[in-house]
Amino acid sequence: MTKKEHQYTILIIDDEAVIRETFRNYLEDYGYRIFTGENGETGIQLLEREIPDIVLTDLRMPGIDGLAVLRHCAERFPDLPVIVVSGTGRIQDVVEALHEGAWDYLLKPIDNMDVLLHIIRKATSRLEMLWENKRYQLHLEAEVARRTHELERSNHELEMSRKQVIRILSQAAEYRDFETGNHFMRVGSICACLARGMGWSAEEIACLELASPVHDIGKIGIPDHILLKQGPLEKNEWEEMKRHCEYGNAILMGKTIPDFFLSDTVGKVTEQYGCSMLAHAANIALYHHERWDGTGYPSGLAGESIPVQARITAVADVYDAISSKRPYKEPWTEEVSLEYMRKQSGSQFDPAIIDVFFANIDTIRRIKEQYRDA
Repeated sequence: MTKKEHQYTILIIDDEAVIRETFRNYLEDYGYRIFTGENGETGIQLLEREIPDIVLTDLRMPGIDGLAVLRHCAERFPDLPVIVVSGTGRIQDVVEALHEGAWDYLLKPIDNMDVLLHIIRKATSRLEMLWENKRYQLHLEAEVARRTHELERSNHELEMSRKQVIRILSQAAEYRDFETGNHFMRVGSICACLARGMGWSAEEIACLELASPVHDIGKIGIPDHILLKQGPLEKNEWEEMKRHCEYGNAILMGKTIPDFFLSDTVGKVTEQYGCSMLAHAANIALYHHERWDGTGYPSGLAGESIPVQARITAVADVYDAISSKRPYKEPWTEEVSLEYMRKQSGSQFDPAIIDVFFANIDTIRRIKEQYRDA
């Protein structure tokens, strides 16, 4: 809301009583509220107590002069309009005052008081514009904060939905296989432990911990007579079983399985699929059976050409699988399991990840105990 003239308060600081009263009488006729100070010290005291809308101060006064008042205003009330009045006739004084932050100036003697009124009105007009800009800025900042909060909330809800989808997919894979829900919990936690040991960021660790448990989601697409077969698989059955990697990738990329095999985008998970977590999960599903020496499947990738998330998941998945009891097998002892992991370093597994695995074996043991099968 714009102030009317009678709502503005002006502090007049001048050591000459005649000047103070002349300015007061003239401006009060136009409805301004006026209070005065006879020197710089009194003026500063009034300034702190009353906080006027405009200050009109003489430059040359005994003790604290107008420049000192101006500097005080600039420090304490940087948006307060200060108009200086110079009776010395020296333009250098005016230039110095403007340099210190004065909004405008008047030169004594003032023969036409309308000049004073014009300068005051010009200051109030500029002041109103400043206030309006500040109100708009505050409104804009509040709106940005509100929109940011809404966006963060929406992103959080979306992320929670994605996490829920991942958990549901993990459970779906569990129902189609002999694996237990705790196996997926252990794999996720062991992957997080390894990533932490490799110096990953908290965000990267959390993403991997959530993405890795769905590595076998593609088994949903494997026929029961193959997936649940107790004895050795025939060659054609084994070839079909290996396709669970591609099926899982297709599911996590949002493709139907038939569409997947008509596409040339196998494994090329990009941001167009949205969530980086799902992209990591899709890569893990596709590549977690690749081997460091290049003899794995489905693509025969070797070394660091295998996505690191898949390399980590392979270590966690195999270790938990061989050291856990299943309906069709007894668990390997810890000694035998660890010896297998050590021997497979550099052939099946990334040796750097195996080093991290053994460096964090106590934590991995605790994870196994925390999520042990009933």
